[in-house]
Amino acid sequence: MDSRVSGILAAISAQFFMAIGFIIWDVTWSLSGGSAFALNLYKCSLASIGFLMVGFIFNFTISEGIEVDDEEKSSLSWTFESVSYLILSGFIGIIIGDLAWLEALRLLGASRVLIIDTLKPFSAALFGWAILGESVHNAAFSGMILTVLGILVVGLERERYSSDQSASDDEEHQLSSDETEKGKSSERRLEGETLKLRSKSVTSSQSKLEKKSAWEKRRGYALAIGNIFLDTYGSVLTKQHGGRFTSWAINLIRFGSAGMIMIFVSILMRLLKKQDCTTKTEEKTDDAAWYRLPNLDWKGWVKISLGVLFVTFLCPALSNYALFQIALALALTLGSITPLYALFLEWIFHGKHKKPTLRAIGGASLAIGGVIILGIFNGK
Repeated sequence: MDSRVSGILAAISAQFFMAIGFIIWDVTWSLSGGSAFALNLYKCSLASIGFLMVGFIFNFTISEGIEVDDEEKSSLSWTFESVSYLILSGFIGIIIGDLAWLEALRLLGASRVLIIDTLKPFSAALFGWAILGESVHNAAFSGMILTVLGILVVGLERERYSSDQSASDDEEHQLSSDETEKGKSSERRLEGETLKLRSKSVTSSQSKLEKKSAWEKRRGYALAIGNIFLDTYGSVLTKQHGGRFTSWAINLIRFGSAGMIMIFVSILMRLLKKQDCTTKTEEKTDDAAWYRLPNLDWKGWVKISLGVLFVTFLCPALSNYALFQIALALALTLGSITPLYALFLEWIFHGKHKKPTLRAIGGASLAIGGVIILGIFNGK
């Protein structure tokens, strides 16, 4: 099979696994009360163990198991410079970038973040041209635009549908409340008037929450946009300095170093908190701190770990392989098609109320058309 075709297939498959992992994580981690830092720490540490085990089986460098001369072996060896750049790539793309991305998910929700992520292919095209000297075929660029537009339509439709669903639920709740109120006695009506007066006193606190929500949304958008450039530059560094390693080794270095840094930060914060802690009340509050893992039962941890398998192990393994087979812009364009899978997987997992609309299906068809064009004109 042609390497570029295998790269495209790997990039497409990677996003399928990511979509499954997101669906598994969707409720479990949110209900746990865990922070973005805690999830990042856990997924990096657990996935690194997997990359280490698989690396021992399938080799860490591309020179192992292949007959090459001494000069080539030297160029393919583990060098301090290349490993250092991969660690820097992990720090930029995983620690800073993923923390920004996970926090944006918490503040904005998955649909809005995935919509913003559609800008990533264009930043990749710019970085690839400016730093890597890559060019994209005009037809492939048009396919990239079609794919991004399709993903945007799907994301906006999912956002609109979820808003309409919540609005209809509110209307049904209001109608049931009105019917109940009509059947009540005059004494109950007086209680209703009292409740109205009480609701006026709550209005000021609600407006404060709305203002806070608006600020959080602005911060979420800033984090989501910042993640695009961080993630793109992390991919550039990986492509520049990871060519001598297998995908398992690249991910072991990036996720392993990121995990160790976050473990160090977590331990340091615990020690500092322990010194400052003077009362039992503070110790209890410390359990929910951003640098600690949340309290979950074994079923919860199994679900989170299963999500790690899909999102942090299989997806990066395939994505990094694709990164070295096709142009950066094409790799990151195909890396943005997660909403297409989520559109149909949510229908399968959550039933009729998640059934995709005709507009969403049209957007998915547009994106698939763009992917087909990318597959035909996949020049590096």
